[in-house]
Amino acid sequence: MKIGVIGAGISGLVCARALQKAGHEVTVLEKSRSLGGRCATRRFGDHVVDHGVQYFTLRDPQVRREVEAVTGADLHKITAPILQAEPKGAVYREGEERFYLRSGNNRLGRLLADKLEVLTEMEVPRLEKSWRKWKAAGREFDAVVSCAPWPQTAALLGIKVTEAGYEPCLTALLEYLVGRVGEAGAYARIDASGNDPLAWIACENVKTGRVAEGCTVYVIQASPEYSRQHIEQNPEYWASDLQVLLEKAWNLDPSKRGSVFAHRWRYARRRENAPVPKDLPKGIFVCGDSITDSRLESVWKSGLASANQILNR
Repeated sequence: MKIGVIGAGISGLVCARALQKAGHEVTVLEKSRSLGGRCATRRFGDHVVDHGVQYFTLRDPQVRREVEAVTGADLHKITAPILQAEPKGAVYREGEERFYLRSGNNRLGRLLADKLEVLTEMEVPRLEKSWRKWKAAGREFDAVVSCAPWPQTAALLGIKVTEAGYEPCLTALLEYLVGRVGEAGAYARIDASGNDPLAWIACENVKTGRVAEGCTVYVIQASPEYSRQHIEQNPEYWASDLQVLLEKAWNLDPSKRGSVFAHRWRYARRRENAPVPKDLPKGIFVCGDSITDSRLESVWKSGLASANQILNR
């Protein structure tokens, strides 16, 4: 069969690899230039910073074996703890193993895409039925799998969505021209209550080889409520606001400020108990956090499950 995969996120790439391994002709259509979806990394001055997925777990034995096989020596552990905002100083999920890729978490997408036909900067405005096939970006496929967030997939099919089912997240990268500062010995601080706009503060310095000597880089991810309130505003406003809040919280020196980068994640993570798409047209499949939670392990397994669903049919 000829199978199209919409989106080069982790679940889509895992699905595409499984289908290609089974002997099918697979084409991945990605609207941006990057691979890996929310496993996103960028060059930030002299630094390499993850501005999407900050780390991932490998609790599932099958996923762990497959990730280790794909990533090899690039897979590293974060050993520094994550601290909770409340109770103050308590360790978040003590003993949990956390992983990252030294060259950037987006490298996982590039590794998964190896030997696949991936067409980047390929916008798919709509999926259209053509007899027993589906047309996407001028190509015909026997089946199409979408790993895009459900509101985007629904739009391709002309399905109206009343509830997005996702939380947004405003993310700011902040550079300070001074050696590592912040909570000594910790990787990050998390506030799961949603009351603090600074829901996540991580120091990228703990990741080996990421930050230039003499600098500190923080990744801030705002709370869902703060993100909803400010997502349509100028990024310069909310990035500056988050920086001031960080400096007050951690007593940082504003005179040591360096570069700033801001990014909107409109569909950052799937809400708990969000509705699952049902009654899809024949030949259309979905994977990723349209149907599961947004953890890397979950979307990886959903990519394999979607591939098996197609193969079994």
